[in-house]
This record gives sequence, C-alpha cells and structure tokens, in this order.
Amino acid sequence: MSELAALHTQVLNSLDEQVAVIDENGVIVDVNTAWRKFGIENGLSEDFTSIGCNYLDVCSSPEAGVDSLAGEARQGIADVIQGKRDTFYHEYPCHSPTQKRWYMMRISRVKGTEKRFFVVSHRDITQRKLAEDTANQLAMLDPLTGLGNRRYFNGFLEREFQRSVRNRSPISLVEIDVDHFKEYNDQLGHPAGDECLIKVGDVLREATRRPGDLAVRLGGDEFALILSDTDAEGSRKISEIIRKSVSDLRLVYDGSRMLTVSVGVASMIPDGQQTREFLLEQADKALYRAKSAGRNRLVEIGFSRQA
Repeated sequence: MSELAALHTQVLNSLDEQVAVIDENGVIVDVNTAWRKFGIENGLSEDFTSIGCNYLDVCSSPEAGVDSLAGEARQGIADVIQGKRDTFYHEYPCHSPTQKRWYMMRISRVKGTEKRFFVVSHRDITQRKLAEDTANQLAMLDPLTGLGNRRYFNGFLEREFQRSVRNRSPISLVEIDVDHFKEYNDQLGHPAGDECLIKVGDVLREATRRPGDLAVRLGGDEFALILSDTDAEGSRKISEIIRKSVSDLRLVYDGSRMLTVSVGVASMIPDGQQTREFLLEQADKALYRAKSAGRNRLVEIGFSRQA
C-alpha cells in the first residue's frame, strides 16, 4: 500500500461518521473503524457489518433496527445505484435501550473510479434532533402556566376528535374563564394576576392526568380542557371539581370578593357528520350561558348524536 493510500485509510478511520463503500449490487467492499465499532456496540453480527455482506439486505433486516423505514432506505439506495438521483439522504431513529438516537444516512456515487462504487455514511444527529424536539415542545407551551397553548390545543383537538369519530367514543370540551379577572388584575397588580393564572393552571393540570386529556391556556384568562373518552357525566364531575378547587384557592380581592371561574362543557359522540368546530361552538355557547347566568357556575351541553 502506498504512503498516500495509507494516509487515506487513516483519515477514513479517524472519522466519527460510519462509512462503508458498496458496489453496484449493494455488496460492501470497504468499511471504516466507526462502522465496525457501531456494529459491535449494538450487538450486530458480522453478517451486518463486514466486508462482503449485501447492504441492501442489511436495510431490510429487523436485526439492523431500521425495519420500519427499510422500504424508503432501500428505494433511495437503489435510485442512486440506478442513476435516478445523485444523492440520497435519510433521517431515521436508532434508539438503544438507554438512549434516544437519530442518524442521517447519505449515499452517493464515488467519483473518479472505473468501476461503479457508492459511499454510504451514517452521521449521528441526536443532539440536533433533541434540540428540535425541545424547541417544538416549547413552541407548544404557554410560558406563564406551562400548560399547552392554542397551537397545541388545535392540533390535539383535531387528532382526538378524529379518533373519537373512528372509535365512536365520547369526547368532551371544557371552556373556562376566570370571573372578573380584569378587576382582580387591576386592583392587585400584574404580578398577582400572573400568580393567579399560574394557580388556576395548576388546578387544571391536576385534573388532566390521563394521556387523552389536555389542559391549555388559550390566552388571557381563558383556559380549556380536552377530555377524551369522557362522556357528559364524567366531564361534569371533572369540571365541578375544577370550579370548586379554584374557589378553594381563596384568592381574595376588593376586600372580600373571592376569585371564581365560569365553566362551559360540551360533550358528544361524533358520528362523522360533525366537525370539531361544532364541538367548539357548543362549548362557547355553554360558557356564555354560564357567564350570563351569574358566573361561578357550570353549564353543559351534551349530544349523543347530532344529524
């Protein structure tokens, strides 16, 4: 081996990226140290990591840990080999029992060789994916209360409503307004007003512990709950607990006035003809009636079927 070829090998083995070279049939003809190390650390046999095995078969094997994405990966590799595209990129999860991990696979043709070879590389993009996930989560949260925000609410309601349609299961929407919050905020100041909203948010969070439930702050003093698989009776019980729990906070203003909430509840079993907008309209109506009737009360509208 020439001195330059030895240098190239040393450079290749110095890379953190896992690199392999395959021929036009998908057979691995060379790998670097990182490629071998990854296989050993993840308990893969040499059949999946060594020179001479077919990488197209690797991508289809459950042992490789990417079986759910194998079709897309195999097609992308085949497209590059067949000249249908110059380069193929593929992001995929490769979680271990103790760590979440994501990788970016890249395949392109090796230039300047008489025979047709292709370089496959896998780069760890876990830190980027974790940062993206954190940013996405923060974008879905209300910064004051830590509850979901309106954006989170819209997406969650759409998903749960469609699930309710498919399963013919009940769904309830609860809308909550803090009564006379402007007066409370004006008299006690914005810091006290913020603390009030945080405490109300804590009450709602405590009431929504199931995976299919969500508490959100829609904005200002407006809150909402989505209660999946919950009928009118169940949502009424939860909503009444919330109304009483807020009163029990004993947030006093204007001498002796106690902070309270008004609650509007809409429950239904959608049959495919309604939309989530219909459910929102009914919850709005219920909340309006609660406020018009004197506040600090609950009004519910229930539908088992609506043509």
